[in-house]
Amino acid sequence: MILFGFVILPLIYILISFLPVPISLKKGLSTLFAVMNLLLSILLIAQMREVGMVKLEMGSWQAPYGIVLVADRFSAFMLAIAAVVILACVLYSHQSIDEERKKTGYFQFLFGIVMGVNGSFIAGDLFNLYVWFEVMLMASFILMSHGGERAQLEGSIKYLILNLVSSFFFVAGIGLLYGKLGTLNLADISQKIIQLSDPTGSLTSPLVLILIGFAIKGALFPFFFWLPASYHTPPPAVSALFAGLLTKVGIYSIIRFYTLVLYTNHEFWNLVVLWLGVLSMVIGVFTATSQYDFRKILSFHIISQVGYVVIGLGFFTIDSLAGAIYFLGHNMIAKTNTFLVAGWVEKRKGTLNLKVLGDLFRENTTWSILFFISAFALAGIPPLSGFIGKYAVIKSGIDSGHMVIALVALFVGVFTLFSMLKIWLEVFWKPQPEVSEGTEVVKPGTERLMLAGSVLLALMTVGMGLAGEPILNYCQAAADDLMHPARYVEFILN
Repeated sequence: MILFGFVILPLIYILISFLPVPISLKKGLSTLFAVMNLLLSILLIAQMREVGMVKLEMGSWQAPYGIVLVADRFSAFMLAIAAVVILACVLYSHQSIDEERKKTGYFQFLFGIVMGVNGSFIAGDLFNLYVWFEVMLMASFILMSHGGERAQLEGSIKYLILNLVSSFFFVAGIGLLYGKLGTLNLADISQKIIQLSDPTGSLTSPLVLILIGFAIKGALFPFFFWLPASYHTPPPAVSALFAGLLTKVGIYSIIRFYTLVLYTNHEFWNLVVLWLGVLSMVIGVFTATSQYDFRKILSFHIISQVGYVVIGLGFFTIDSLAGAIYFLGHNMIAKTNTFLVAGWVEKRKGTLNLKVLGDLFRENTTWSILFFISAFALAGIPPLSGFIGKYAVIKSGIDSGHMVIALVALFVGVFTLFSMLKIWLEVFWKPQPEVSEGTEVVKPGTERLMLAGSVLLALMTVGMGLAGEPILNYCQAAADDLMHPARYVEFILN
């Protein structure tokens, strides 16, 4: 029943929010339900230490015929990291989102995303994964356009069109795959595809379509154009939530699909995945260096940093997968926090143009340190979490004989550091230019919950670095499960 809680908790909040209750109660309940979601994920992590996997067969219909919710160590890790991101964004939203948006359903749609993300992480079949993707798409489109500003509407239309294309590829691939195998249960697909005499020839089309759908969701090269065109347009709390969760669901799906299905033709798909990862890293980081908008720089680095996770998958060893899982969790935390700090800067100065910002370290040391921690974690500076994740991925690449790709990853890390230093020097260190677009002054005491959300993520970033060994050991166990899909198949199909 613990798995059902990840779906029913956000649904209960959504239903309560439609009742004629005061907005103050809705705000309070949003924090309560976010905390409950985090506690549920911690309980699941604790349960993983004993059993390794849990499942829930809806309506007592056994797999592969019924709907199955399933969690292993990888799912539990993603649910826990996502729960931290959600709680931080909820706290931040209380003081960064205007009252008009709160009155017109902001928290309802935020928990719609929570339900979609949680459902995606525990979906046991492709069709229900598609359903949860659509739940996320509907809720995220409304949040992106919520407020009706021109820039928001332009960004949300681009976001919607490209994600509808992704859904088309995904559902088309699902249909073709079902026609070939007669099942959509991931464990059953994994079992049946091994039995085919020529899976490469007969299933190439549906598998390519599904992978394209996931790649668009994950903002991988060459399908990433929707992300930098849209992520800088909504309110900062929404951008932070999207940066921390939405693309990561796509990357999670690629890892899950590869380790259950695509691994059967590893020689072919390994090359595809490695190229996707390398090109995403390189194109993303180079494009980011030319930007002078705070959030646009961070948006392009999302593309670059998911590339690290994908090459970790492409190396396809237990160590590389462990590094990829760790790096994915670290990036969800640190990237979200950089967007939260960018929101504070915009609230203080009314702009995110690096050329007219400056001297914020002197103005507010606390927020400056919060950015420093998260930004330089993204750059891979020890002892922060990003160093451990990058080291694990790059070392595993060298050990598995992918020296050139490992060197490219190191090279990309240098340019990531350049971008983070650029923001630090332009926004926080250099003197304030005489020409400033600043318009808004924050009243004392109106940032406490915003600060609480950012501090939570900064502490997690430091904590993941200091507790790197036990967390990486957990990721090793998760990677070992992924590298042995027969365990998953046997558990689901009995």
